[in-house]
Amino acid sequence: MLDGVLDIPLRGIAHQHAAAPTGTAALGNFLAGPENRLVEVAVRAVAAKTANGYNPLVIYGPSGTGKSHIVAGMAAAWRADKRRRKVVHVSATDFASNLADAIDTHAVDEFRAKHRGADLLIIEDLHRLVARRSEKLNTQEELVHTLDAMTAAGRWVIVTASAAPVELAGIIPSLQSRLSGGLCVPLSMPGPETRLAILRRLADTRGADLPDPVARLLAESIRGTAPELAGALMELTTAAVVSGNRLDLSSVREYLERRNRADLPDMHAIARAAARHFRVKVSDMRGPGRSRSLVVARDVAMYAARRWGQKSYEEIGRYFGGRDHSTVLHGCRKTEKAIDADPSIRQAVERLQSTVWKK
Repeated sequence: MLDGVLDIPLRGIAHQHAAAPTGTAALGNFLAGPENRLVEVAVRAVAAKTANGYNPLVIYGPSGTGKSHIVAGMAAAWRADKRRRKVVHVSATDFASNLADAIDTHAVDEFRAKHRGADLLIIEDLHRLVARRSEKLNTQEELVHTLDAMTAAGRWVIVTASAAPVELAGIIPSLQSRLSGGLCVPLSMPGPETRLAILRRLADTRGADLPDPVARLLAESIRGTAPELAGALMELTTAAVVSGNRLDLSSVREYLERRNRADLPDMHAIARAAARHFRVKVSDMRGPGRSRSLVVARDVAMYAARRWGQKSYEEIGRYFGGRDHSTVLHGCRKTEKAIDADPSIRQAVERLQSTVWKK
């Protein structure tokens, strides 16, 4: 294993997936680089079944970063416990629909007994529930009472979401408060060291021949999630087998050139994604407005357009209301510095990347 990348055991995970798992599931254990070091703390706490101040546990991050992989491993470890620990593992939307069915059939007590009686309750994709606030208030309130009952009894609750509780649009204050009172673990996109470790693990799992120079080029060039790396490796190794040629740097460079040409996001897609995240309008981002939310959204979008869209400063400036080269450059540099200093900006950039950049 590479220096700086931890191989975090997820006991029993291999039994939770099909014979040919994909994405992070194909890795078995979770590979955590420096960008995701806090994951180890969470996994150890749950494995030790010691709630302490880590309950509830919220794991959040962009799609493909391994949230489901991690909680599936935690659930498997608990189910394998000799004391036959009871685990309930549901999506937030299923929790909502099951509650609605229970209300319709006068079976709310049974619903509560099932969920609150679990030793470990896992609720995935909370963002899908709270995004439709007007229709889901009863469900959020039920979840608040469930959290209170379980934490008071020393039972574990784990929730996954696309963003931290404080950043989820539509979440009610009481639910946000309960979730924020535990341990919130951000999952970031894998860095270069982690991507290299992921590629090597995937190649070993599949028995694929992956020369070190090829692995390093892919890790540097494909700044995506484990599923994206798995897809690229599958495509390349399959092509090599079909052609009868060994996977080499030349064929990988050709592949990357084709991929870059096909996958560059356009300016409007980037602006729309930034506007959604910061809850502003694209038209306002392109206008003269200087409110803080508009400036941050605009700067992040300009940074994304430059880095992932490979647009020139002039093109970016024209799109954003005729701003000049120096203004765009300043916005990009501000965002680059903020990524290291401000976790909320880093999360915004990562969510934008997972939305618009498909490399």
